[in-house]
Amino acid sequence: MEVKKNRLNADFDKIPEAVERIFKNKRLAANLKLFRSRQPALFNIAIVMAIIVIVVMYLLSPMSSVRAVSIQGSSYLSDDYIKTIAGVDTSSKLYFTVPVLVERKLEVNPLIEDAKVSLNNGNTVTITVKEKKLVGYQSEGNGTIWFGNGESTMLDENNRQLIASIPKLIGFTDAELLKKVSNALNEIDDSILQQISTISVYPLRYDAHALLVHMRIGSYFVASYSNLKILNDYFTIYSQATDKTKCLWGTSKDQVAYTAACPWEQKQSTETATAVSNAVYWYDSEGNVRVDANGLPVEKHFYTDAEGNVAVDANGSPIAIPINDNGIEIIDDKFQENYAAGYYTTGVLNTPTPAQ
Repeated sequence: MEVKKNRLNADFDKIPEAVERIFKNKRLAANLKLFRSRQPALFNIAIVMAIIVIVVMYLLSPMSSVRAVSIQGSSYLSDDYIKTIAGVDTSSKLYFTVPVLVERKLEVNPLIEDAKVSLNNGNTVTITVKEKKLVGYQSEGNGTIWFGNGESTMLDENNRQLIASIPKLIGFTDAELLKKVSNALNEIDDSILQQISTISVYPLRYDAHALLVHMRIGSYFVASYSNLKILNDYFTIYSQATDKTKCLWGTSKDQVAYTAACPWEQKQSTETATAVSNAVYWYDSEGNVRVDANGLPVEKHFYTDAEGNVAVDANGSPIAIPINDNGIEIIDDKFQENYAAGYYTTGVLNTPTPAQ
């Protein structure tokens, strides 16, 4: 009986190990099941992390940068200026360069009419621009640049260098006339516009809106804004002129140009067809008309007395307002006082010398 009891005890001692093994196997199975259930999520996380690492490495590498920027269609705007406006250069990242956004940046610039941007093979960016046509500028105030469509923009440090190749517009106080002239100049070739120094309002007796065009070679063209298109043939006509000291006129309605004495050289009695209002000009010692810094003839103006009449000297001659070497008038602020005191009897100011 004792033997049987010991055997039962031995078998009983072995039961916990078997049960423990079962529990262990169940725990292993549960852990394995949990691992397998989480495996897709871990796999996805690993993929995302790998993609992030690859993207970061790519963006930090030279392969992601713009290798070259090609500018097309520009004439007066420099490549560097366009790149600056677009915000694109060889330090830019290719996939951060969104064409439609770059186009919007360019098209808000007042000098650019249209822009197209494309991303090409080899990490290159092509920017094609259509510039607005520049036809002239005004220096009054802060300065204004005028376009061929009649629009304008203010002069600033970014575009001031452009005025060197376009005409200076002088004496335009009528905004409507200025727009008409701008539209007319839109028909003029750029190569001709670059040869024009100034365009001034120069009223004729029969045309209050006549214009005087001063070419950079020193010659003159007188015309209405409606006849400015003749300028496209200016140098052909000028080369055939026998007397190049005369002005080229384009004031007829049939778009025909001809040469004749310049307005300031004409005699009202003999050349009534092209005579101007009663203008008098300054002449130098050799008999040549004096010109100002812009190359325009300097008109002589006269003082008036207290009653508004032209002031005259002792000989009855009008007293002219003197000018300096640059054609700028030197006005006597105390003219009325000096005139009344008799200091202009010779036609020029002569104040008495103080007694010693």
